[in-house]
Amino acid sequence: MRCYMFKDKKMIRFGLWLFAFLSVIQFTIGYIKGYYKSSTGNELLISETWKTVLLDVPKGILVILGAIALYQFTKKTPEKTASM
Repeated sequence: MRCYMFKDKKMIRFGLWLFAFLSVIQFTIGYIKGYYKSSTGNELLISETWKTVLLDVPKGILVILGAIALYQFTKKTPEKTASM
C-alpha cells in the first residue's frame, strides 16, 4: 500500500497563507493593545465580535483544512495487482 503525500497543493498553500494571516493579525492586535496601554495607561477593549471575525473563524477554517490534509495524507490507495 502506498501513501501519497498531498495531491491538492492549492489547499496546502491556502492553509499556509491563512496561518501567516492569523499570525500577522494576532501580532497587530497585541502590538496595538500594548502601544495603547503604554501611551494612555488604559486597556484597549476589542469587541468580541471582531475577535471572532478576525481570529476564531479563520482558526476554525484552518482546523478543517488541517483535518482534510491529514485525511488525504493517511488515505491509502489500493495497490494494482500485477497480471501474469
